Amino acid sequence: MFKPQNILLFAFVIIIFSCATPDKKDEETQPILNGVMGSWKLNKYIDHSNAGTEWISYDDSIIYEKHITDSHFTWFKYDKKNDNLLGMGGGNYIIKEDKYIEKIDFFYPPGSSELGQAIPFEMTFNNGEWYHKGMAKVLELDIESGQMEEVGMMVIEEVWLPMSVAANQESELQKTWDLDEYRTGLELEYIEYPDFTGYIKLITPTHFIWTKYDKEGDEIYGAGSGTYLINEESYIENIKIIHPENTGQVGSVITFEREANENKWKHFGYVPEFFVDEKTGQIVKDSILIDEYWVPHEIEVTQEIFF
Repeated sequence: MFKPQNILLFAFVIIIFSCATPDKKDEETQPILNGVMGSWKLNKYIDHSNAGTEWISYDDSIIYEKHITDSHFTWFKYDKKNDNLLGMGGGNYIIKEDKYIEKIDFFYPPGSSELGQAIPFEMTFNNGEWYHKGMAKVLELDIESGQMEEVGMMVIEEVWLPMSVAANQESELQKTWDLDEYRTGLELEYIEYPDFTGYIKLITPTHFIWTKYDKEGDEIYGAGSGTYLINEESYIENIKIIHPENTGQVGSVITFEREANENKWKHFGYVPEFFVDEKTGQIVKDSILIDEYWVPHEIEVTQEIFF
């Protein structure tokens, strides 16, 4: 698994491990491992798409986070009031010659010209803040040629802050995972997950985020994120966002039985599900079995992937 080199190192912050529920805050902040690794929240940005020049921020109704492991990143923008995903993107990254370069493997909403691009960002760190500025190509379909043509550039300029959430102790879970096989009933056999669908899960010291997407198209089927806690036998998720919305899962604290080592992670539990009964029109509460095996994501990061 790729581990970025030549990164500006931060001093490690001493973390006092909390055995409380996953959403409990702590005065200590997670360590910023190898510069960018960890979980971040957007502090401010410049809206270059509307010719902005001043720094602006979102209000508390918007959750805007980015989660980074040693090989992958995922960011999302979420409307808390309406439980609605406004934007999302992710893929793998490298750090080369002091530039942070993101390769966009999935994007929401669909139709974005950022999908498939490798976007280099200039980056600096100052007083715990992560500043980055990059330029993405704006592409449009040329009707005559049938090809996507570059019609301009979009400037992305942002400042991120580390998430002030109690961190979990270092564990074998903190990496990027791919869903390997699963089953939907205890009496059923495990099914291997198809290669054409990506199902990836990132675990940082403080957060989890999973995304299910079409590798061959332009669609995100589902996503979820929040904080977590681990102990000797359990992995506990506090769900903060879910896509698609209206599942009734946001705010749930789910305890999963776990067995994990460097090569495989068994993930077993039940997630609440709400649906409307077609006969009565009433909302019915049920649950979904989660019985999965995850394996570490293996990727040979080469220059050809990004350029």
